[in-house]
Amino acid sequence: MSGVSLAQSRVRDKKNIFNLEDIEMVQVPELFTQFISSFSGCMGGNPNAPIWLVVDHSARCPLPIDPEKVFANPVTNIDALKRALPTTCPCTKSVTRLINSITGNPEAETSLVFKPEGQEDKQPILMLSASPLCIGMITTNAWMEKPAVKTADGEVTMAKYTGLPSYRDFLNFLVAQRGQVFQAAVAEKSPKIILCQNILRANDYFKLFGADRKNVEANDFFLVAPVMKNDKEVRTLVFVTDMLGFGTGDMTPENELELQQAGNEFRHYAHDAFGDGWLGQFSGELLTLGK
Repeated sequence: MSGVSLAQSRVRDKKNIFNLEDIEMVQVPELFTQFISSFSGCMGGNPNAPIWLVVDHSARCPLPIDPEKVFANPVTNIDALKRALPTTCPCTKSVTRLINSITGNPEAETSLVFKPEGQEDKQPILMLSASPLCIGMITTNAWMEKPAVKTADGEVTMAKYTGLPSYRDFLNFLVAQRGQVFQAAVAEKSPKIILCQNILRANDYFKLFGADRKNVEANDFFLVAPVMKNDKEVRTLVFVTDMLGFGTGDMTPENELELQQAGNEFRHYAHDAFGDGWLGQFSGELLTLGK
């Protein structure tokens, strides 16, 4: 099984170094490394949008995984993610309300966020997956215990296939490898705000996007840190929040109000950092009323 060892990565590229406790040598298959180091598993939307949404799961795929089918065709170009977003996602209602609250559009108008095919450039968001592997499919324990990958020697666990013994090791590898790809995309596209799901993983998200972890602020709805340009100017704000992921059945009046309030807070932070016009063509009426 060919792959990339930790020692080899140190020689070739210091950026590929990641911390794995009590492990001297880790051999990760090249096929899996390339898959992780890509945009595979991301939902899509508008790569040129001012708002990026990041969730910590991807689409489920049946086990056991055939590496030659699942890992062999990584998505390496962010513009390949340009696609109309489906309105069938159970979280669409909460995403719509949050994004419309940020942009200043009527909260319940799904068509303002989820555009039909051919109108992708009008979508104000790009939706990414932090991991191309669905966490719901491979839990922390299953990573080490559940046969999940087909190999010539039979079905093996993800730990055995990847050489990454624990799920935490996988997350460290993911942040180091996928983070380089995501950071390059941010440098190219310069989204104004990135909203990440699951505040318990805030440190991982900040590392994933190269945010300044010495400059983190806390809000009732999120933690936020800036991504800086070389001249120390703020390029992007990375927010980590638990306000993403409400299903339709969870959309109580209290949740709707919280989403509206959270959206206002995201918008105010971005307005303070970037000034007028940071939303460009995606700005709704509410943003112009106070001017």
